[in-house]
Amino acid sequence: MRSAAATTMGAFADPREVQAALKPAQANPPIAISADGDKGIWIDYLSDTGDGWDSTYSMALCVSQSVKPAGADQTLPAGQVLLLGGDQVYPTPAQGGYRTRFLDPFRSALPAPVLNNPNANSKQVVPIRKAPLMVATPGNHDWYDGLRGFSQLFCNGDPVGGWITRQRTSYYVLKLPGGWWIWGLDLQLESAIDRPQREYFEQMAKELGPDDRVVICTPEPSWVDEAERVKRQSRVALRSLETQTPRFRSLSEVEQMLGPRLALVLAGDSHHYARYEPAPGIAAPHRITCGGGGAFLHGTHELPDPPEPITVAGEKQQYRLAQAYPDKSTSRRLRNRACLLPFGNLSLCSLLAAFYLLCIWVIESASKVRHPELGAKSLMENLSSLELTAGHIGEALRCLFVVAAHSPSSVVLALLIVCGCGALSAAGVNRAGRLAFMAGAVHGLLHLLLAAIILWFMGRMNVFHLGMDTNDLGQVGLFILETLLLGGALGGLLFGVWMVLTNAAWGLHHEEVFSSQRIPDYKCFLRMHFEDGRLTIYPLKLEKICRHWSLATNGVEFLARVKRTYKVRATPAAHGPRFVPAEGNAKPADGLQLIEPPIVVARTGARYEQARL
Repeated sequence: MRSAAATTMGAFADPREVQAALKPAQANPPIAISADGDKGIWIDYLSDTGDGWDSTYSMALCVSQSVKPAGADQTLPAGQVLLLGGDQVYPTPAQGGYRTRFLDPFRSALPAPVLNNPNANSKQVVPIRKAPLMVATPGNHDWYDGLRGFSQLFCNGDPVGGWITRQRTSYYVLKLPGGWWIWGLDLQLESAIDRPQREYFEQMAKELGPDDRVVICTPEPSWVDEAERVKRQSRVALRSLETQTPRFRSLSEVEQMLGPRLALVLAGDSHHYARYEPAPGIAAPHRITCGGGGAFLHGTHELPDPPEPITVAGEKQQYRLAQAYPDKSTSRRLRNRACLLPFGNLSLCSLLAAFYLLCIWVIESASKVRHPELGAKSLMENLSSLELTAGHIGEALRCLFVVAAHSPSSVVLALLIVCGCGALSAAGVNRAGRLAFMAGAVHGLLHLLLAAIILWFMGRMNVFHLGMDTNDLGQVGLFILETLLLGGALGGLLFGVWMVLTNAAWGLHHEEVFSSQRIPDYKCFLRMHFEDGRLTIYPLKLEKICRHWSLATNGVEFLARVKRTYKVRATPAAHGPRFVPAEGNAKPADGLQLIEPPIVVARTGARYEQARL
C-alpha cells in the first residue's frame, strides 16, 4: 500500500522538486573532498542495507575500519567517504524503520564520542577530527514515505554515529582531487529524472574539465533491463515504438551529458555483485552492480551474458559479464535449496498453513448441508470410505466438485487462490505475461488438489481408522492440528519445488525463489582508491556473516533488553564498536576476500585494465 501511495503521489507532488525549490543549485554546490596527504582518497560503496541486524551490522563494521583481504599483502584503509547506493531501509521507513534497521547498526559500528557531561543536551554533537563523510542515494524503499525519512536523515547535516552528512538534496555531486567527480542520481519510482535535477547536473557538467572523469551512482542497474528489452524486441516482427525502458532513459540522458568523461556506473537494487565490462574496442564505462550491504541475496544465474548491445547517445555499447558473485553455479545451487522451504521459512509456511486450514474448513463446513449425491454425509465422511489410491481419485474429485458447486464461498476462495498464484508468477514478467499467469494458475490448482488430498487423508485416518465422529470436539482439534502441520509442511514443499522448477524452466519467480529463503550471507562492497590519476576498485566479499554478538567491554555498560532491542549506556571513555563477535566467532573484517583482482580505471582516455595485488 505504501508503494502504491508513494508512486501515485510522486506523480503529482514530486518531493525532489520541493527540495530543489528550497535549495537551488547555487545553494547546493559540489561537496569538496580533500586528499589525505599523498595517499589519495579512499571511498567505500555499500548498497541495500537496512534489513537484518546480523548482516547489516557485519557490513557496517567492515566499512568502518581498515581491512586486509585474505591472501593479499596490502591493507586497505577505511574510506574517507561512504557512498550508500540505495534502499537504506527495508521494507519501508514506517514505524521507526530507519532507526532500528539502519541507524542502530551503523551508530553501533562507528559510534560518536560521548559527552563528558551526562546532563548536557543529548543532541549536542561532539566534534570529530577527520570524520568520514556519508552520502546516500535513495532507492525505491526509501521513497515509500515520499523521501521524508530519507531527507531528515541524510539532508539535514546531522551525524550518523561517527559519520557526518553534508548533502542537501537526494542527489549530490562530490568533487575529488585529480579531476575525479562522483555524481549521485535520484531516479526512483517514476524512474524519470525531474527537471530541476536535470538542470542541476547540466550546470555541474559545465564545471568539468576535458580530461576529468565521473563516477555515477544510480539506484538500479537499469542497463540490464534495457538489454533484456532489446533482446525481446529482436524476437518480434513489429517492434514497439518505445525506444528505451523508462528506467534507462533518464540514466542515458545523464550519460549523454558526460560523453567520454564517464568512467564508471555503480548501482545497487540487485543484491549481488556483477561487473559488466565493455567489449574490446568499445569506448564505454564499466558498469557494476554491488547490492550486498545487508539485504537477502539475489541470484546471478539469470544475468545475461553477454547482454544485447545498449544504445547511449546514438552509439551502441556491447558488454560482457566479466564477474559475478556468487557465481552462476553457486547461484543455481542456492536456488535449488528453496525445495527445503519448510525448514528455512517458518513464517511463510505458517501463512500457507492458515490458508490450507481456511480452505479445508470452508469446504468441509459447506458439505454439512445435506445433499442427495453425498448420501446426507459430509465430504470428510464420504472420503473416509475411499482408500487412498489412484483408482479412487476420480470419485474423490467428484465429491469435492459436488460440494463446491453448491458453495459460493468455496468457489470464491478457490478463485482467489488460483488467481493469486497466477498474479505472483506473472509479476515482474516482461514477456509472455499471460503464459506466466496460466502457469501460476496451475500452481494454485495444485495447492487446491493438495488441500483435497489432506482432507481425504484426515477422513481416512480420523474417521475410518480411529473411529472418531466428525462433530466430536476431539476430532475437530485433531483436524485443526493435522491441517496446520500438513498444510504448512506439504504446502511449503510444493511452493518451494514449484518455484525451483519454474525458475529453471522459464525463469519465473526469480526474486521469490531467493527472498523466501532469506539468505543473509554472500555480502559484498567496494573499496575504491583515487590516486595518481587513476581509480583502483577493490571488490570485497564476505561469504559468512557473524550471527552471534557480545556487548563490548570498552567503556560500554549494559542496561536492559527491551523485547528485541538492547539498551546500552556508554561512558566518555568508550571507544570502538558497541558490539563485538561473541567468543569463538571471527571478526567480519577478517573474513573479507577479493571477489576478483582489482580493476584499474585511468583518468586520461577511455582505457580500462585489470591488475593483481
